[in-house]
Amino acid sequence: MHIVMKLSKMCNLRCTYCYEYDELSNKERMPLDGIEYFFKSLYSYASSRDKSFPIHLVFHGGEALLLPHEYLRKVCSLAAKYLKNNGINYDISVQSNLFKLSKKTLELLEELDIHLGISLDVFGDQRVDIVGRVSQDKVLDNLQHLLDSDVKFGAISVLHALNVDKAVKTFEFYQELGIRYRILPIHSNHETPPERMKHLLLSHHQTVEALQKVAKARFNCSSPIEVFPLDDYFQAAVRYLIDCEIGIYDPFDFEWALIVNTNGDVYPHGDAYVPIGLMGNLFHQPLSEILVSQAHTNATKVRMQRAETCRRCKFDRKCTQLSIAEAIPSERFYDEAGALQCLIDKPMIQFMVDEIQRSPDAQALLNLYQHQQQSIPQLLPL
Repeated sequence: MHIVMKLSKMCNLRCTYCYEYDELSNKERMPLDGIEYFFKSLYSYASSRDKSFPIHLVFHGGEALLLPHEYLRKVCSLAAKYLKNNGINYDISVQSNLFKLSKKTLELLEELDIHLGISLDVFGDQRVDIVGRVSQDKVLDNLQHLLDSDVKFGAISVLHALNVDKAVKTFEFYQELGIRYRILPIHSNHETPPERMKHLLLSHHQTVEALQKVAKARFNCSSPIEVFPLDDYFQAAVRYLIDCEIGIYDPFDFEWALIVNTNGDVYPHGDAYVPIGLMGNLFHQPLSEILVSQAHTNATKVRMQRAETCRRCKFDRKCTQLSIAEAIPSERFYDEAGALQCLIDKPMIQFMVDEIQRSPDAQALLNLYQHQQQSIPQLLPL
């Protein structure tokens, strides 16, 4: 279970496509007493499941690393008090724009054993500071400091209309540095996109074309880095070819990702910040109570309805189904009859199937994956 905690919305950048854009000056932070209440209830929930139940805490913002170091220490101390000291399996990561990264911050991350997720598009110049200056030079300097440290990290690269033609060069950048990363496209089916984003939106065709080019470049590497979601598509293709199924994604049994707003309100990934997604408040209600509430049932039924698209697909139970069940509004495309369509994953999995079958080493490759376990992809590549 991934738990994305919006510790604060405050940020030192104003990235054009940021979905928290209107909140980036808000200095409010999660109250420590609320966090303690949540971690206590998280321990109770995890204990009722299985102490090996994996929990991934993600500190998010805004820019969470702008928060005082002592505050972050206290949050981690509370996690250790209720989770680590009671034998609960968990890890902590923090998402950062890498615009400001001091030696003390690196030491803090090492001290607290926090993994880092960096946001770096490499091309496109949409990650700007408060006065509109491109942040790239400072970020690249800090990336070198990060590479010289012992902090574990991965990256996210947003794919948009101004850098889609540089998708392969972005891969080559990360490949050369040995950094695994996730590609996050900005799609064009926003009903009413903010004016600042209209010039950045991609069609599904553009996205698929770019992902296929990156996949081909990756196939030509002798020791390729991990690239998500390409690795997810590849695994789904292998399952299809060896006739191996994974379980149906069922949030009634297992929540993949929860988004916790700064005030404690909790949502599923696909319906964050919208009324149907509000399931309760983790600063006032136990997690175990929320997950059996009527609000959770309502939010889950909506996701299960979306997942009916997967039941009609030949790759059903080969892929994780998350890109449909947990699709955010901008990732949903409906045909004229009102049926939800899978316009990225399905063609990409078919592409992987075709590429594998064309490979002279196809059978050896399939044998290698014959006994592979189900793998739910991470929300952040950490």
